[in-house]
Amino acid sequence: MDHESEQVNALSQEILGSHFVRLTTDSLELKEDFVANKARIEAKMRQRIGDEEKPFSVSGTGVGLVDAYFEGLLSTFSAEYVSLAKITIVDFNISSKMVGIKGSHTDAMAIAVLRVKNADKHEYTFSHKSASISQSSVGAVQDVLQFFVNSERAFTQLYMALEDAKKRSRSDLIDKYQIQMSTLVKATSYNQIVERLKSV
Repeated sequence: MDHESEQVNALSQEILGSHFVRLTTDSLELKEDFVANKARIEAKMRQRIGDEEKPFSVSGTGVGLVDAYFEGLLSTFSAEYVSLAKITIVDFNISSKMVGIKGSHTDAMAIAVLRVKNADKHEYTFSHKSASISQSSVGAVQDVLQFFVNSERAFTQLYMALEDAKKRSRSDLIDKYQIQMSTLVKATSYNQIVERLKSV
């Protein structure tokens, strides 16, 4: 992650504690039609919150692995997390770092770097490293979704705490929560989240 992403992620972990969402991809199948320039993915994943873990599946289509997986994850989570609706990919690239040579096999690390933009035009950069190009690509996309899901969950929790602090006239807590929200608000669709909370 870039510095700003790390700040938001650290704050989300601090606020959510054991309720921080962790995503894991166990397997992924990719079917690519080179003539039509289309790709389809089917992935088996797990979502862990504290001691609870549940498996789920993701399906997506796009012009390649990253686009299809990104679309699939957005479709899976956007109904629950409104800030995901307008996240777009700005740039993606893969580089490799040679570690060594074993006989006829090269030992290299694939580094995937993915830059995305949210509805408020804030850009965040994520990177993932593994021995596999596809695994690094999948990991970077997964990290993006995990980041924005937790940012929204943390913002929602802070918003509710702030409203409670206002009712109790706790100026000390109001100041603290507002400072924390100013960091998270860059990664979330503030207006959409507030509108949803007010409608509940």
